Amino acid sequence: MASNVEKKLTKQDLNKVGVLTFFEQACFSFERMQAPGFTISMVPAFKKIYGDSQKDLSEFMTYNMQFMNTEPHMAALLQGLILSMEENHEDRKLISGIRNGLFGPFAGLGDSIFWFTLLPISAAIACSLAKDGSALGPILYIALWLIAGFSKILFVRWGYNLGSAAIGTISQNSKYLTKAAGILGITVIGGLIPSYVSVKFADTLVFGVGGTTVQSVFDHILPNVLPLAVVFLIYWLFSRKRANVLYIILGIIVISIIISALGWM
Repeated sequence: MASNVEKKLTKQDLNKVGVLTFFEQACFSFERMQAPGFTISMVPAFKKIYGDSQKDLSEFMTYNMQFMNTEPHMAALLQGLILSMEENHEDRKLISGIRNGLFGPFAGLGDSIFWFTLLPISAAIACSLAKDGSALGPILYIALWLIAGFSKILFVRWGYNLGSAAIGTISQNSKYLTKAAGILGITVIGGLIPSYVSVKFADTLVFGVGGTTVQSVFDHILPNVLPLAVVFLIYWLFSRKRANVLYIILGIIVISIIISALGWM
């Protein structure tokens, strides 16, 4: 894509995206997790690029409403990157592949920085001050996390600038990047299956009297094969039978209650 594409987004537009990300976590969905809030935060900026084009808005909403779940600051960075690539009219299959491939690794990076480093350190300092009777403890803790919250505005800008700088390289290697991003995205989604889906036979379900538990057999042959089988079954219902999401959720609840009552799982 040409590098002289007119820039339509301003700092104010990116700041607005950053502010809207504050409400991102309020839009969680069973089916899509963080995707609804992630998408709606970018819509005003996207409309600034494409105006009232319903076709472009539909395509934008479609690929961004796919399942995703990442650390909020990294989500802001990813939003800036997506908007930059949209502004440069990059192939949306490529943008979708990069989005799906990055949100998993970004989650690990963001969690390491903010939840496994900043949170315990700031909490330890604040608690130490509060234990000594100082009001500075809670004030410092709140101030630090207010700064961390508003820093998401900067993350949107960084992602946008990163995208602008990388457009040339991405365009030249789009064929390979699309394939690589697609493979990475599928790998990330596959790796998340045992984290989000838990299916295990009860310890009381054994082969013979005092024999080996059924679950241990599955664990030794192929760990996490049961969650994988359930995911593929649901995928088959979606792709082949066009099943309704609500019916599948209700079916899972009913079947889970019955199996649990029978003591199988």
